Amino acid sequence: MNGGDWTKVLPSLAVGMVVYDRRYEMPGTIADFDGPMVCLTRPTGLAWRSHCFSVRPATAYERRQLRAIAKLHAQRQRGTASSDRHLR
Repeated sequence: MNGGDWTKVLPSLAVGMVVYDRRYEMPGTIADFDGPMVCLTRPTGLAWRSHCFSVRPATAYERRQLRAIAKLHAQRQRGTASSDRHLR
């Protein structure tokens, strides 16, 4: 594909969509777009940008993986918060 063909990929993507980033080899949620770049996030707060050619819709397994990470992160955050209260 030439440089302008990225405009054909973007209509198949949407903010809030869970995608798999082949470059970083992990799923993330689309937060925004910046030209041909897709801004991605993970439940842990990690944010990064990848070219739209690097992402594809996530499989059911990859969506479950992202939900599991979100659940684990929330549990750890609650555990950290209760540990902090205990120290005061």
